[in-house]
Amino acid sequence: MDERKDPAPAAGRRPTLAAVAGRLSPVQEAWQRYVRHSLHQCPVCQCADGSPCEEAEELYRAYQETAADAAERLAGGVSPRRQ
Repeated sequence: MDERKDPAPAAGRRPTLAAVAGRLSPVQEAWQRYVRHSLHQCPVCQCADGSPCEEAEELYRAYQETAADAAERLAGGVSPRRQ
């Protein structure tokens, strides 16, 4: 088939992230912030040794807290952090 092919990104650049139509959930937004930072914005996180920077660790913790709060709400309970 003659499928359209997008041109390859310039040397040293990554493909752009796809735009999302609509709004992400708070958990998805927290994960997106972490991934965008770790994979696309921070040279320390992209280093070959795989050690995340302090900001990435904070973003990951924020993601975990957001996900835990969402799970608590879905289960009908109240998050212990908010009592």
